Amino acid sequence: MNTNRLIHAGFWFGKSDVKEAVKLAEAGVGGFCIYFGTTKEVKELVSLLRQAAPGNLIISADYEYGLGRWHKDVPFLPSNISIGAAGKEDLSYKKGLITARQAREIGVDWVFAPNVDLADTAGNPIVNTRSFGKDPALVAAMARAFMLGLADGGCLNCLKHFPGHGSTLSDSHLSLPAVNKSKEDLFSAELIPYEKLLMKADAIMIAHLLIPALDAANPASFSASVIQGLLRKELRYKGLIITDALVMKATGGLDPVDAFKAGADILLCPDDPFALMPKLKAEIMKDRNLIDRAISAISEQEMMSVKLKAAKDFMCKDCAEEAEKLSAETARFGVCLNGENIILKPGKNIRFMEPDSQSKGERQFPVFYETLEAAGIKLKPYKEGERCDILLIASAADYAAFSGKINFTPEQKNFINKAAQKAGKSVLISFGSPFLNEGVKVDSFLMAGTKTSAFQKTCAEILLGKAEAKGKMPV
Repeated sequence: MNTNRLIHAGFWFGKSDVKEAVKLAEAGVGGFCIYFGTTKEVKELVSLLRQAAPGNLIISADYEYGLGRWHKDVPFLPSNISIGAAGKEDLSYKKGLITARQAREIGVDWVFAPNVDLADTAGNPIVNTRSFGKDPALVAAMARAFMLGLADGGCLNCLKHFPGHGSTLSDSHLSLPAVNKSKEDLFSAELIPYEKLLMKADAIMIAHLLIPALDAANPASFSASVIQGLLRKELRYKGLIITDALVMKATGGLDPVDAFKAGADILLCPDDPFALMPKLKAEIMKDRNLIDRAISAISEQEMMSVKLKAAKDFMCKDCAEEAEKLSAETARFGVCLNGENIILKPGKNIRFMEPDSQSKGERQFPVFYETLEAAGIKLKPYKEGERCDILLIASAADYAAFSGKINFTPEQKNFINKAAQKAGKSVLISFGSPFLNEGVKVDSFLMAGTKTSAFQKTCAEILLGKAEAKGKMPV
């Protein structure tokens, strides 16, 4: 029994050493989780690692947002929050199918998605657009469709982040978040998608969360009460359980071996997999129960490999075109309007601002502005203190790992509110967070949730009166 199979190492292009990764593959790790790089680089690396491995390798990636968020040479797909706002399961299915086909073409087998966290907390810095919404029934329906798409595209799925990351106010990449809910509250909301989808899950990812009602001492990913008690016994889940990435600071330096002892089957992205290998094996060989669990976990991975071999390999010749169609269709049904339906007319004094833009002089949303200008709308950048007929405020504020923040800062809100007071009408357009209007006093809020060209064009057409905002706010 090669207990190294219980370890799935991380590989970060631009940071990780290829030679070290090859050594890990030769040692028989169960797989690799890939981050960044181009699709060509990923494909070449995966081929190299598979050649070095003595057995089957399972290659995974966090493609819940599609491949475009990680690989710049792939088109962005609509965010989950946009899919949830559209409320159409066929769109979620198509997203899963496109994601899987693109992933399999470059050698990635296992997509760590769908995300079934609930978007019920505005200040959550790490869930936000990754969620389908706050309603557990909506989330479960969209996640189920996404899983079907993944399966038809030949990829494995993984529900995350158990038992629910939605109500936290901190990023587990930076610190250990707490979920201060009772067990009853969890069953009435966060756990509903898991109860509905457990039988269709290839795996479940355990979050680095402290939930005092379940275990006051240990994060969920290191808690036997959460993993073996709640997930295995109460929810009767029989499949693979994987930790969230163990390099995240929420683990606070805890020993990955203890995550396995608590019930996790796969240890994902440990800091030092070489040091972990002998230590994990030594601990397992001391305990007959751990030996049995290790054998079972390795067997489950082999069954996953058999399932993958039976799936078709796809050439994704039409995936870029299909991604554009999906984006356009989701934008058509998913853009939401709160407040006044303000229509822009030529001849008005219209100013625009991008409060969170990091670029100097470059507009973040060129298609949005170009569509307005093509209709005769003259736009000028906003200058502090000036008056105008209509003020457009555009933003793509979104989650970012290791950021710890989202939405506008208090200073940005104050600046926006002062500017809006001097405008005849004000419109906030969010190409990211659905909570961007919290604490912002504007007349109209357009929530797109995605910043692709299709969403930019649709938002512009809504402001021109050429399109209708058909989405339903999912938060």
